[in-house]
Amino acid sequence: MRRLWIMLVVIALIPHSRANAGDWPGWRGPTGMGHTDEKDLPLEWDGKTNKNIIWKAAIPGTYPKIALFSSPGHSSPIVWRDRVFITTAIWPADANQDEWKRTIAEHHVLCFQTSDGKQLWDVTIPAGKIMSDNIFHGYAVPTPVTDGKHVFALFGSGVLVCLDFEGKIVWREELPRLKDVDPGICSSPILYEDTVIVPSITDAGLRALEKATGKLKWEQKSRDKNRMATPVLLHIQDKLQMIHFPGGMQGLDPATGDVIWSCRAPTSQSSPTFGQGLIFGDAGRGGKNGVAIDPTSKGDVSKTHVKWEVTDNPGAAASSAVISGNFIYRVSDPSRILCRNLTTGELIYDERVMKISPSASPIATPDGRIYFASAGTSYVVKAGPTYELLATNSLESGNSQNYSTPAVADGRLYIKGRFYLWCVGTKKGE
Repeated sequence: MRRLWIMLVVIALIPHSRANAGDWPGWRGPTGMGHTDEKDLPLEWDGKTNKNIIWKAAIPGTYPKIALFSSPGHSSPIVWRDRVFITTAIWPADANQDEWKRTIAEHHVLCFQTSDGKQLWDVTIPAGKIMSDNIFHGYAVPTPVTDGKHVFALFGSGVLVCLDFEGKIVWREELPRLKDVDPGICSSPILYEDTVIVPSITDAGLRALEKATGKLKWEQKSRDKNRMATPVLLHIQDKLQMIHFPGGMQGLDPATGDVIWSCRAPTSQSSPTFGQGLIFGDAGRGGKNGVAIDPTSKGDVSKTHVKWEVTDNPGAAASSAVISGNFIYRVSDPSRILCRNLTTGELIYDERVMKISPSASPIATPDGRIYFASAGTSYVVKAGPTYELLATNSLESGNSQNYSTPAVADGRLYIKGRFYLWCVGTKKGE
């Protein structure tokens, strides 16, 4: 049953494209929830010895030396067939700290070849007028999304762009401005039929734009200012719903933005995950609440469909959980991995893990592995109620603060770091 649910989610996310097992088209993969059908992914890799490193490609640009500003953007890679796409945002290397606060970083969308890491193109996107008040988040936090023909990328200056696979800009739209952009524009665009859905910049709702033109189709508004959670699409009782966390939980009709149900749940900065008929979410940074919701009703379900709520769930900044079997896994502050029972909310284990990325969201495989992978220190653990560490790996030393989450495709992990895009795969003899 669980596999059927996931297959339905895949179909809902990319209904008009012909994705195969080797595609990772958007934030957290084809389901939007960190699940992959790939088995036997590499357990071990090393950036210094090149163990199981298929290739690494330099990310163009220069980066300020202060660690807080050293990332080319926390967005994650996406993969379609023989291409990998990433976004970056680059500040002038010689600018001082005050100048960074008054500068909108240069926006880039890049394309690489999966076979050898060759850079196929690098397109500079004209920036918008919104200046982030939170330089830590920068301008390239949202992960792009593709339908196999076009790439849609959102940047922190309020610009949404559509490019074809040759790097030609098809259209570019500046979203309406807002006064308060802290913590910045962080949630990623998703695709539904002929629309691309992005966070509303004037509030924490959503905007649906025509994929072909970028013109507005509908807008859903909210009072909350959260712009960090990325929605997912789920079939609930044979009806497609878009699950969104605008400072609570909502189930919406993706065709219109109309709210089907809502819940005053303590969620904000994490993205939804689903299993065993329950949606799990938590507050992410700044909160310790986690909650599981039954999404099968209408209206305000705050008092009727909350299955459990916990207050011992200190989620890391902007990371999301993953469900495998009857267990929920997520990174917790400071430097911990939590495992929780999905049915009851019971905390199964809480393990200290040094130098783990606080916001690289985990990926679950069908052969019972949970990958907490980043360009810094990565952990692979065995799925189940007992903490069992399978491997610890490293790529770029001192880069555990990079928040990018890997893409998984054709037996490989694509990991974006500070200086390189890494392709990790099993080499013969390793």
